[in-house]
Amino acid sequence: DPDNAKILSNRSAAYLLNNEKSKALHDAQKCVELGTMGTKGVSRLAAALQALGRWEGALKEWKAILDKEPKHPAAIKGVDDCEGALKEIEAKKQEEEEKQQETKEDVVGDDEVDDLDDFFNDVEEATEAVVKQKEEEAKPKATDAIKHHKKDLGTASTQIDRLLAPNFKWRNLNPYFVLDIPHTATEDDISRRYKALSLLLHPDKNRDNPKAQEAFDEVLKAKAKLKDENKANHARQLIEQGMKQGKIDWELSKNQQKQPETSLDECQSKAVQRIFAQVEFKRQEVEDRQRKHEQRERENEEEELNKERDSRKFDKSWKREERVDKRIGNWRDFQKKKKPKPS
Repeated sequence: DPDNAKILSNRSAAYLLNNEKSKALHDAQKCVELGTMGTKGVSRLAAALQALGRWEGALKEWKAILDKEPKHPAAIKGVDDCEGALKEIEAKKQEEEEKQQETKEDVVGDDEVDDLDDFFNDVEEATEAVVKQKEEEAKPKATDAIKHHKKDLGTASTQIDRLLAPNFKWRNLNPYFVLDIPHTATEDDISRRYKALSLLLHPDKNRDNPKAQEAFDEVLKAKAKLKDENKANHARQLIEQGMKQGKIDWELSKNQQKQPETSLDECQSKAVQRIFAQVEFKRQEVEDRQRKHEQRERENEEEELNKERDSRKFDKSWKREERVDKRIGNWRDFQKKKKPKPS
């Protein structure tokens, strides 16, 4: 039964004992997704990840178990093992970096090092100045936008068209863009804008528009992202990076042309969209590589198991033939030694 968490949990443990690590991971993941086995299912997942050498993922799962059961013996040992493995990896990485740094120092002269230090210091100071300036510029805009956000929403049709414009899956990666508010908005501002948008776009109020449900779902996803503190912080960091890059692009364009083709806001908006798309593209690439890696692991394990089965089958067949040969030989020897009956 593919939906029986207990069977999946036990089979995952059996696979792990048989050194079929990727199969153990696959069953453990499905077991955790079903969510009925509690810490036992999570421990199966952690053990499979650890067996595959995915130390960070395993450590995360073991710690999740300890949050619920602080004295869980397997989790305690798992945390120690994973942290030890990660420390060894970090030590090797640091050793390699030190070797590379020594090599660089041998190649680059003292004067060049000083020039590089000065250059990076200048870049850092300039970047900090740009960030501070942008924060100051954004504060009044954010306040003004929040005060008038109800007026800015317009009609449901306008918002649906905005949220479902071409390539909206990429554009709507930025939750602040979906809610159409600045990234400096407070939690109260976000909550008010979400309520206003969700009331405006609710499918029950837009039954004549078949796209209303999809637009409404985009708003729900954006609110869910901003409700998660880590995701909200990450989104704000990406927006800050995009705005910095957008201003740099605009200033370069301004220096090259007397009248830039696009405004500063347009440059920053494009840069923010681009950085969200790049991060999502990389995330999808990592997931794709992970899926392919797990597939290769399963195929390799299956190949090894098939080899073992074939080897056992061959040995068994060989032994059977050897026993038959021995029995035939014994019978012939017996016939030769058998005395003929007197006539």
